[in-house]
Amino acid sequence: MVNNDLIILGMIFLVPSHGYQLKKNIRETVNPYFKINNNVLYPALAKMEKKGLIEGKEMPGKGINKKVYHITQKGRKHLLEIVAQPIEPDIDNFEFMVKAVFFDYISKEKRLDVIKPLYESKKQELQDTLEKKQKYGENLSPIALTVLEQGINEIKNSIEFLEKLMELN
Repeated sequence: MVNNDLIILGMIFLVPSHGYQLKKNIRETVNPYFKINNNVLYPALAKMEKKGLIEGKEMPGKGINKKVYHITQKGRKHLLEIVAQPIEPDIDNFEFMVKAVFFDYISKEKRLDVIKPLYESKKQELQDTLEKKQKYGENLSPIALTVLEQGINEIKNSIEFLEKLMELN
């Protein structure tokens, strides 16, 4: 399940925005398939503003005023705490990618603490899958074997990606 606080705070951190612009920024930058509806967005903004994580400032607009949200120091701290929280190995790939966007803002040590459980899980998954291929590969149909090999390649790509994230300063 995607952490809406992470996405909303993260987007406001990157680009202070009013509600409609925030929805547009999320759709265009985070993931075109992720949609946050008004029934989730505006109550979340109100809750974050009440907690002091963001601050809304009325700005004159064409016909109506728009409330542009800026992240506060408290909000930045909360965002970075979310990013630095260790993850479960079965984390949704989309949620991990959103979190990874903000890895530049936490220490390398914290980043490693976040990534290592997933990395170790992917290495074990690769080992298990290679063992299955070894055990059952000759009995699989050509299509089933192709699917299995594609899965192996995807796991290898994930491991390589995680290694790059761990190596970066």
